[in-house]
Amino acid sequence: MRKQLLLAGLLGAAGLLNAQNLDIVPVGKINFKAGEEISFTVTAQKNKKELLKDGTFTLTFHNSGGKKIQDDVTIDLAKGNPVKVSAKLDHPGFVLIKASNVKTADGKIVKWSNHPFAPLGGAAVEPEKIVTGSDCPKDFDQFWQDGIKAFENAKITVKPAPEIKRNGFKVSRFTVEFPDGSGLVDGFLSIPDKPGKYPAQAGVPGAGSGKADPIPRWPSPVPAIELWLNVQNIRTGANQKEQRERYQAYVKSLGIAYWFSGSKDRDTYFYRKVWLAVNRAVDYVAALPEYDGKHFAMVGNSQGGGTALVVGSMNKNITCIVATVPALCDHGGWKEGRQAGWPQLHANLKGKADAWMSYFDAVNFAARIKVPTLVSVGYVDVTCSPSSVYAAFNAIPANMQKIIFPMPRSGHRGTGALTPVLNKFLKEQQTK
Repeated sequence: MRKQLLLAGLLGAAGLLNAQNLDIVPVGKINFKAGEEISFTVTAQKNKKELLKDGTFTLTFHNSGGKKIQDDVTIDLAKGNPVKVSAKLDHPGFVLIKASNVKTADGKIVKWSNHPFAPLGGAAVEPEKIVTGSDCPKDFDQFWQDGIKAFENAKITVKPAPEIKRNGFKVSRFTVEFPDGSGLVDGFLSIPDKPGKYPAQAGVPGAGSGKADPIPRWPSPVPAIELWLNVQNIRTGANQKEQRERYQAYVKSLGIAYWFSGSKDRDTYFYRKVWLAVNRAVDYVAALPEYDGKHFAMVGNSQGGGTALVVGSMNKNITCIVATVPALCDHGGWKEGRQAGWPQLHANLKGKADAWMSYFDAVNFAARIKVPTLVSVGYVDVTCSPSSVYAAFNAIPANMQKIIFPMPRSGHRGTGALTPVLNKFLKEQQTK
């Protein structure tokens, strides 16, 4: 796997030195058996050619970002660099190693540059055996079928937007209003300029402010109708600055991150209406005269990846799914000592979501997938834990074509090696 690019060195508070680079790499392989000792090489670099020669830091060992699995280890660089450490896990999961900052001999603090948070190392332990930490509700299917029916006639507005220039496409602003008048999803519909029949692709962005342009996170590798919808209950801004301002005002009005809003019960939780509205939008696109009637991809990253698994399973028009580092998986992972998938509902809502969060677990939707699916997973992802992603991937029926793309040195992001694999998969699925 290609080494991650170093981020620029940062200066912090008084006493903080320019950031250095730390690599924690499993020896020999990336996947191990339960109970097998896993050796890691720990290398601290002052720059690309020079090793750090003094300072101490601490390594902690966790089960996929959850509970500690063994005692901490303190590294003294004056005694050696690189150094070897070892860990083991006696059941399926991920060994995740976190490192503190370095304290030098003169008391200064060094931050590591090659990870946005704590430097990390990771290895998988029988990941193909990981299962979700909670059961699927008995009325799961009925709950969502009732919702789909309620949104069958949700109002959709499509307004041509000639001011939005996208080469090769006619772009329209696209809105789905919730039937009860409480909100909407809003974004863009891009249809190729050239008359003809085309495959289609739909998706939503990762969590945050959303996007004010129609370019998807993963554009189609072949000419296609593309639907790209923001999930926040706001109209999409004319530009990214306006989008951020609208988003900030929206979050302020909620008083809480939108992904925690409506957490009173399953009927009011934020993603219920969002996913039903996106599902309704897919039905609309599938009825367009420009659609070829046989190729429709649901694609997304993080929040968008979780949504791809959800809508890809519930909508009969979807013919393939791409879900990169998908969020909203394995909400009950904490029961097994693992970190649950983003947004860690149990931990962040202090147990208040436990009664209903399984209705919004992408693992339960993944178990109902009936189309070819590609999933990517970062072994050192501390946002969408790798165990949560594998819980979803493993739930996809074995008789379905499914591909997992492991990224052993990557956190909550893709790698250069992912893009050609993803494009090849989409091209094959959208043209077969």
